[in-house]
Amino acid sequence: MLSALLIDDETLAVERLRRLLKGHASIEVVAVAGSVREARARLDERVVDVIFLDVEMPGGSGLDLLPAVPAGTQVVFVTAHEKYAVEAFAASALDYLVKPVDAERLSETVCRLEEMTMLRRLKAAHAGGDSSLDYGMDASERSGGRATDAGPVTKRGRMLTDMIHLPREGKKRVGAVMIGDICWIDSLQNYTRVGLRNPGRIALFRRRLWEWEADLPAGLFTRLGKSLIVQLAAIKETEWKSRDETLISFGPGLAPLVIGRPAALRLQNLLAGEGPGPTEGS
Repeated sequence: MLSALLIDDETLAVERLRRLLKGHASIEVVAVAGSVREARARLDERVVDVIFLDVEMPGGSGLDLLPAVPAGTQVVFVTAHEKYAVEAFAASALDYLVKPVDAERLSETVCRLEEMTMLRRLKAAHAGGDSSLDYGMDASERSGGRATDAGPVTKRGRMLTDMIHLPREGKKRVGAVMIGDICWIDSLQNYTRVGLRNPGRIALFRRRLWEWEADLPAGLFTRLGKSLIVQLAAIKETEWKSRDETLISFGPGLAPLVIGRPAALRLQNLLAGEGPGPTEGS
């Protein structure tokens, strides 16, 4: 069972979150703190698996607590102010919840927390020499760009659970995304639009498509054309509307992506296991 520390000065918010977490057997709330100072004391007393952290509190910001958080403890920000999202993800927060916390949205966070915890334990066991964690990998996969417990990685070591920090559309803004949350990337010259899940949204980044391609795990992301990359495993449904229009759905919260005939044919080949065929413009 995962231990959780709730940090918030609003009693009603704490009780609501505690009540929602009771619906998840994998998490136990072991302590509560109402200020940054009290939170530091709780963290000195014991190490927890996750903290649910408010930002605006008496005596200091929740962001001020981050240096005191142990390396193995995940951080989930819970606040009424969306303006702190960039800072939260820049600090490698696991997730960012907006008050009042939605039960379904919290379930997504808990699932992600469980996955991250399992991956960390598997990696620790693997580092200790447990050969049972090879999961059928051959010798070539265990050296150089190998598959890991989180799925394929690039030569730079990127995993689906890694965070990428990069410029947004404003020169002074920085955004962060988890690789596994990327559904599609669409090129707009020096910028790219990125369709993200958990929660579903579209973000604009000052980054070219080839830069994304160099970072993404090989085999999971593929080009459907000169200007479009898609994560095949994230596709929930395809709907062939007409000869020149196909809709790709990635789940709730993210509007379906519309693609043209060349990209649709390439996708159809990939999903049928027949290979991608020629890329548009090749």
